[in-house]
Amino acid sequence: MTGLRRAGVIISLFATLVCSTQNERTAAPASEKRIAANEESAEHGIAGTSLPLVFNEVWGYLLKGEERELSGAEPLTDLCYFGTPIGPKGLLGAVPAPPALAGGLRSRSRVHIVITELSNSALTHFCLNPELPYRKRLLDDIVRAAAAFDGVQIDFERVLADDAKNFLAFLDELRKNLSADKTLSAALPARRKAVTDAYDYAAISKIVDRVIIMAYDQHWSTSSPGPVSSVTWLREILEFAGRNVPRHKLVAGLPLYGRAWQDKTLTRALRTHQVEDLVGSRGVSPSYSPETGCFFHYDERVRVSVFYDDINSTRKKLELCRDTGVGATAFWRIGQGSSELWSLIGAVPARPSGHSGNLPATGEVKP
Repeated sequence: MTGLRRAGVIISLFATLVCSTQNERTAAPASEKRIAANEESAEHGIAGTSLPLVFNEVWGYLLKGEERELSGAEPLTDLCYFGTPIGPKGLLGAVPAPPALAGGLRSRSRVHIVITELSNSALTHFCLNPELPYRKRLLDDIVRAAAAFDGVQIDFERVLADDAKNFLAFLDELRKNLSADKTLSAALPARRKAVTDAYDYAAISKIVDRVIIMAYDQHWSTSSPGPVSSVTWLREILEFAGRNVPRHKLVAGLPLYGRAWQDKTLTRALRTHQVEDLVGSRGVSPSYSPETGCFFHYDERVRVSVFYDDINSTRKKLELCRDTGVGATAFWRIGQGSSELWSLIGAVPARPSGHSGNLPATGEVKP
């Protein structure tokens, strides 16, 4: 074989090998491609070129009246329509019709009605008591309301510790009364360790199909300033939840809002001597009228502390969820986050509406 022909053969073999390798990459299973995508995202950090983090389920809370905040392109598998309160007589308030969804959301998202009682522990106590008529009426009301939705979420945030057994029994009865094709979920407060309260993660997760851990309000409106949900705090919450909630039922709730605190509380009651001190120190001249009594104005400087998440810190939390094996995430709430949020996230195709309440385990985050 001449030198020229030998070189031609070598070049031909090299080209064949390259094409073969490219074809193998093209034909790789989708799961392997997702693994590569998430590995590349981890290597590249939070740069704008990072590939989306793919979750089994992506839940989002939509406040009634804010449907315009949805474009239809969001990678949501589950939409929580918030919220239907319990009225003073233990019956549901006005039950909304499911929202009209735009774009592909209509075909790929399940819609859950959220039943709420956020502040009235006395009302919750009476509604959970099996010896009173309110409980059965409320359960019947919820089952009727669920008819037009794919699922029901219970968000009772002021259940007394003494009502823990009644709360479990209420959830169990609701699960039994709902048709099998409805998903029952419960939104629970964030915990880093076991406490004596009504929100027993392990016991509740044996009843419901999904447990949404509301991992926000690490600092709240009346607390000292601080993060709404830091990565360090979130890690401890996910570790505790992971020990008490089956992975296929666990949904990590993340905030899309921030908070602002001022260093001086200016609204307060004043004694007469305090008013006189202000008049003297501020050099003001009080006014008087029959309609208002005595009054004066002065300017006060305050320092405002703002804590929030930008697109990069949100990605850090999503990466933590992925790295700890949490396969589902939820966002409170749609319309509050950055417009870039959805570019961070991918979701496996949702099951059609009308799925069984006993959903297949999602297990680890799908790559």
